[in-house]
Amino acid sequence: MINNASLSGHVVNLITSNKSHFSGSTPIQRQKDDVSGSFADMLNSAVAKTNDLQVDAESLMQKMIYEPESVDIHQVMIATQKAEVALGLTKAVRDGALNAYRELMNLR
Repeated sequence: MINNASLSGHVVNLITSNKSHFSGSTPIQRQKDDVSGSFADMLNSAVAKTNDLQVDAESLMQKMIYEPESVDIHQVMIATQKAEVALGLTKAVRDGALNAYRELMNLR
């Protein structure tokens, strides 16, 4: 263990330049209106966005069938691919969460 009497050198008082830096007294607390949400909120919004992309792609495909002159095929394909990518990502997140849950259950 270091004894304070054995230490020698210059004492330099440091000044904080940012309010979030620790000033030696108490750290600044987070505000209650913090915009970061919980994992469940982010997951729910991601699933809702995936659903919206699926619905948009489906409506464009139906519109392409009933009114082919009013819809560009490129827009239909882009919307379909966006929906497929979002669904694939949602499945990957679901699989990761299930694997993590299974590992936690096997820790017993």
